[in-house]
Amino acid sequence: MSAAPDHGPGRRVSTDVLVVGAGPTGLMAGAWCARLGLQSLVVDGKAGPTRESRALAVQARSLEVYRQLGLAQAVLDGATPATSVSPGFRHRTLGTVRLDRVGQQLTPFPGITIFEQSANEELLAGHLRDRHRPVAWGTSFRSFTTDPRAAGSGGAVTVELDSPEGLVQVSARYVVAADGASSAVRRALGIAFEGATNRFEFYVLDAYGVTGTESGITLRASREHFMLAFPLGDDGRGGRRARLLGILRAEDRSPADPDEGAGAAAASPAAEAAAEARDEIRARASLAEEFGVRYAGTDWYSTYRVHHRVAAAFRAGRVFLAGDAAHIHSPVGAQGMNTGLQDAQNIVCTIADVLAGREPEDVLDRYEAERRPVALTLVRTTDVVFGAVTSMSPLARFLRTRVFPLAAPVLLRAAPRLPLGGRMFGYLSEIRIHYWMPGTEADRTGPRRRRRGTVLGRRLPWVPDAGHTGPVPGGDGHGDNHEALNTAEWQVHAYGPAADRLARDLADRHQDRAAGRAGPASGLPVFRFRAAPEAGLPDGTALLIRPDGFVAETLDDSSVPARKVSPR
Repeated sequence: MSAAPDHGPGRRVSTDVLVVGAGPTGLMAGAWCARLGLQSLVVDGKAGPTRESRALAVQARSLEVYRQLGLAQAVLDGATPATSVSPGFRHRTLGTVRLDRVGQQLTPFPGITIFEQSANEELLAGHLRDRHRPVAWGTSFRSFTTDPRAAGSGGAVTVELDSPEGLVQVSARYVVAADGASSAVRRALGIAFEGATNRFEFYVLDAYGVTGTESGITLRASREHFMLAFPLGDDGRGGRRARLLGILRAEDRSPADPDEGAGAAAASPAAEAAAEARDEIRARASLAEEFGVRYAGTDWYSTYRVHHRVAAAFRAGRVFLAGDAAHIHSPVGAQGMNTGLQDAQNIVCTIADVLAGREPEDVLDRYEAERRPVALTLVRTTDVVFGAVTSMSPLARFLRTRVFPLAAPVLLRAAPRLPLGGRMFGYLSEIRIHYWMPGTEADRTGPRRRRRGTVLGRRLPWVPDAGHTGPVPGGDGHGDNHEALNTAEWQVHAYGPAADRLARDLADRHQDRAAGRAGPASGLPVFRFRAAPEAGLPDGTALLIRPDGFVAETLDDSSVPARKVSPR
């Protein structure tokens, strides 16, 4: 099926997966559908990819996801690296943490990669176009004509879309709603978007001719303000570009709930332009006076409210919410777009397993069980951090003005040398996400217990010099154990010679997970590597790895019972 069919009035289309929304999350979902051989259709009411920079950073875990699609190098080629973070107070920098050094033994992509949302969308949309699955632009969600939660829906849900040529009806096995914070799909399902909105208004601008910031990420606080600056490279005018964010502390001029924005009456263009000009003058003055940051001009300026919200459910029958449709939070940590990209990979890999017969349909509940806790934790932590830097309480002001300037230099010097530094990088980069896995086969005789461990339930620990015993089909020649993940299939890893028997046992017991690949008889691929105790993979460790790179089951030479993703 073409991803952009010739729409006509009353046109009917069938597909495995309908993706509503072609932002980074929706486009990533479409890219993974293509990677795993699913029929899919990605639609969006916009005329084309976003032109504004908007979300900015690609974290290490997301680059690992891009690598599995063969696109990591394209991201790096078009990106600006941000290898350090420099906290400060007012005009002073209090120290610098080199993220690339802290994370260099944890991921092939240490640091933070500045690759704007518009560039992510262009890359992924082009990737789909190259695979003859172009996005159906100008095509938006209208309604469901069958209840996606109905058991008697015939294994599909029917969706009405408005296209440039008229009404289109799509019969989809599954729907991924990635249509943003004001998601029409979420509203049609009646799913609450729970949370709150920060009472302050914030500014975001992309400036050129910037002075007063460090070469990496700059974070500064003052008595009543904070400033966050991300490097955007050279400005082509002999200076530097940067993304600058801070507080306007203006009266509320926007809806408190993102769902309320769709029908709100808009001000006249002239009034909006005048208000924006006044706000930009205030932002420029605040940056200069509070933090000594100046710039020659702006390429883009906007104001916004910070929402901390999570959908009450991520699944309604055959429909799944992903990205901003499922969760929104503060820009502190630069993790919003990244969480959506990883939502997309998770749900598409799960759908692919179900459609190929590798898993029963009830495994689809795993998406909400895994991704909603990630969103809740992220919203909770960013809410706390954002509250601390914006609070006007006497205690918060005291901490910002008295404690922070004294404590930060000491902490910054110590952090890279302590395990805490690696942990903090892991949380920021999202490589420390930890899922609960259902219990073992033995647990079925009693209460089923969920399990996770130092490796189980985590993304596969990275071993840079993995010592492959043979070539990796579809590998990229980097020689690390993540190279095997480029096959994007269920697989078994053996670490050290003592793991060989256990790996064969895992592969034999899970050969049904190869169904739909080359037939059950071919079994699961087994990759053999050196023992890597420094990564928690000592000699005698065998792992079952999901297509998304997470460890689903572990065995070691002490014959620990199998730990499985789902009961068979």
